[in-house]
Amino acid sequence: MSTYTELLDHIQSLKIIDTHEHLPFEADRPKETDVLEEWLAHYFSSDLVSAGLSDEGLAAARDSRRDILERWRIIEPYWHAAESTGYGRPLSLGARDLYGIDEINADTIQPLNEAFKAARDRGGHYNFVLKEKSGIALSIRDAMPDPYTETDDPFVFTMQMGNFICPTHYNEMRAAGAKVGMEIHSLTDWMEAARRTIETHMDGKTRVVCLKSALAYMRNLRYDKVTYADAERAFNEVFEDRNLADWRAPIKAAKVLEDFMMHHVCRIADDNKLVHQFHTGIQEGNGNFITDSNPTLLTNLIIEYRNVRFDLFHMGYPYMLELGNMAKNFRNVFIDMCWGHAVSPTAARNALVEWLDAVPANKIMAFGGDYCFIDGVYGHQLMARENVAASLAQKVTDGTFSLTRAKEIANWVFIDNPKNLFNLDRFLEGQ
Repeated sequence: MSTYTELLDHIQSLKIIDTHEHLPFEADRPKETDVLEEWLAHYFSSDLVSAGLSDEGLAAARDSRRDILERWRIIEPYWHAAESTGYGRPLSLGARDLYGIDEINADTIQPLNEAFKAARDRGGHYNFVLKEKSGIALSIRDAMPDPYTETDDPFVFTMQMGNFICPTHYNEMRAAGAKVGMEIHSLTDWMEAARRTIETHMDGKTRVVCLKSALAYMRNLRYDKVTYADAERAFNEVFEDRNLADWRAPIKAAKVLEDFMMHHVCRIADDNKLVHQFHTGIQEGNGNFITDSNPTLLTNLIIEYRNVRFDLFHMGYPYMLELGNMAKNFRNVFIDMCWGHAVSPTAARNALVEWLDAVPANKIMAFGGDYCFIDGVYGHQLMARENVAASLAQKVTDGTFSLTRAKEIANWVFIDNPKNLFNLDRFLEGQ
C-alpha cells in the first residue's frame, strides 16, 4: 500500500468538522427548482461566464420553468470548457456518487435531473449527504438565523456584524436596536447595540460560535484607527432629513464610520476572547478588486486586538504565502482552507505543503464546504481529503516527518484544530 493510499484511507475514516457553509435549512430548500438552477447558484456558474457564457445565457440556464435539455444546449460548450476546473469537479463527483451519473452531458442531464428531484422529494437529503456520504460531524453555518430558534439541522452558527459596521438606512439601525431593547439616537447608542447584540449570544446557551466579516466584497480590509469625533460626524449623516423617511434609498456609510465600527466590534471580540472569521482572497462571482481582500491589510487589527483569534478564510488565494507568513508571525492568526480546494486543488495542495514547513500544524483548518447547495459539499469534502492526503504523503516521502506524524496532523487539521478554535466540544457529544 502506498503512503498516499494509507493516508487517504485514514482520512476517509474521519468524522470531520466543516468550518464554513451557506446552506439553507433543509426545510427552506426551494421545491420548485431543478438540478441546473440549484447547481448554477454560484461557483461553477462563474467559470461558465469566464469561459464566455453571456449573462442572458446564464439567466436562461438557471430558469427551471424552461425545458432542461434546451437550457443544457445553451451552456454545453462552456460546461465542457470548464468541467475540469476546481469548481466543476465537485459537481462531477456529486453526480457520480450521489446520483449514479458518471458523466454530465446531453444524454445524462435529464436522468440526473430526475434523480436530483427524487432525492429532494424523499426528504432527509441533508443527513444523507452531510452525515452518511461526507462524514461531517458538524458544520459552521454562515450566518445565525434571525430570529434564532433551535433546529435539528447539523449546524452551529456565525454572527455577521456587517450591518453594524456598514449601516445603510436609519430604519435598519432602528430595527437592530429594537432587538436589544434600545432606541438609536447617537453613535454611543449604536456602539452599545452592537455590544449587546454580540454578548447576548455569547452566554453558552445558543449555537453561535464566532463572528464573521464578508466585507472584502464591498471594500478593502484596511480598517484605519479613527477618532470618535470623525466617526460621529459620519454617523450623524445617517440622520439627515434626506435619509430618515422610510421610502428613501439606502445610503453608503462613510469609510471613517466603517473603520471606527470595525475597531469597536473587534474590541468587543477582544473583551470576550472570540474568534472572528474574515473573508480574504478571491471573491465569488465575476469581477471584483482582488487587492481589496489581501489578508495583510488586516495586520493593524491583528496586532491591536491580541485576544481575538482571526480565522482567515479561503487560504487567502492568491495570497497563500502572505497568509502563511501571518499565521507564522502572530499567535492569534489561523489559516482556514474553506472553499480553497474548489478554487484551485493544486494551489491547496501546494499551499499546505508550504505551510507545514512554516506554520505550526495546530493553526490550520483543512475544510469548509462554503456552498449554498448541499450536493456541492460532498464533492468538495472528497477533494479536500484527497488533497490533504497528497500533501502529507509528499512530506512523508521527502522525509519531513513520519507516517504516524502525518496521520496525527490529518486529525488535527480536519478535527482537533477547528474543535479547539471554536470550542465545539459541547456540540460534538455523542458524535
